[in-house]
Amino acid sequence: YLAIALDGTLLAVRNNKGHLRRSEDAGKNWSEIIDVAIAHSDSNLIVDENTGHILSVRMWDGNDRAIRSKDHGKTWTEERVTIVPNARMKQLAQAGTKLRGTKGSDKLGTYYLHANASESGVTLRHGKHQGRLLVSATFRPHAKEHPSDRKPGDELFSCAIFSDDGGSTWQVSEFFPDPFTEEAALVELHDGRLYYNSRSHRGYYDKTFARELRPDEKLRREAWSNDGGKTWNDLNISKVLPDGGGYGRGYGMKGGLTRLPVEGRDVLIFSNADTAGGDRSRMTVWASFDGGQTWPVKRLVYESFCAYSSLVAGRPGTPAEGLIFLLFEGGPNGRYSAMQIARFNLSWILNGENTGVGEVPKWVRP
Repeated sequence: YLAIALDGTLLAVRNNKGHLRRSEDAGKNWSEIIDVAIAHSDSNLIVDENTGHILSVRMWDGNDRAIRSKDHGKTWTEERVTIVPNARMKQLAQAGTKLRGTKGSDKLGTYYLHANASESGVTLRHGKHQGRLLVSATFRPHAKEHPSDRKPGDELFSCAIFSDDGGSTWQVSEFFPDPFTEEAALVELHDGRLYYNSRSHRGYYDKTFARELRPDEKLRREAWSNDGGKTWNDLNISKVLPDGGGYGRGYGMKGGLTRLPVEGRDVLIFSNADTAGGDRSRMTVWASFDGGQTWPVKRLVYESFCAYSSLVAGRPGTPAEGLIFLLFEGGPNGRYSAMQIARFNLSWILNGENTGVGEVPKWVRP
């Protein structure tokens, strides 16, 4: 996980270890490890632009709570929160088809909520839902099969959770309009709409189901919201963005996403392995200048082994201004042997290669 506090402090979290490191000088130097209660399957960090608080939400262990920092990540406290299910979840509960459980139970006929490998949350800046906190999440039924091999009724659905009271109460959004989706990212566009980008498990995991992958099984899923993240519409399968890291079986990988703070424009940056359903290598970034409709340029960041990634944009008026930060798993000794930070700017990406879909607008180039 990677986030940037209101004062420009970078926060990098290794959630399977509960370790956090801070950088107050735009990633040049990093603090010693701070132990935090943020664990695997907790949400990514959500920076509350209203208060400056930073939160991570836990929903998967039967003890719904938020881990909160009021000092840009130096210290943390825990508090109880309330999770409000969406209409579909209420229907499943009333019918007794799917009841909410916990991650560790594995009881069939139940599901659990989590936000494992979500990207950073956002605070809405526009429209009637201004001030709302959002972060991507997952509705995950218990099943014996891998997410890619599940039967109807047991599919995973990406979704979001949002709060209008500073993080005390969280509403689950309607499900993403495509099943077999999970780890995702969202950003607010300059007109108040939301863009959502999700991993897909449309391939297969069990090698006994081996087959040639369809082109759509190697690509990212996208959707948009016009109501502050309550519903997701206009499902699209990207023509450009790969769902890298499926080891040839097309079950995708968590990618990074951020919007650059350019007023009146929607410059988005996406990161993932540029392998289209294949091996986990070739960490790459893509740029969009129309809110995710097209992605005309990309640039390779790291050629060798890599895995999950996370992106943030530097804040104006801080040491991080103008920079883009990419945290990713990978190193010379393997995909999970190290975590690295790359720093670059938009001009560096523009010197990459054309994707053939869309154009870099004239207002971008000097």
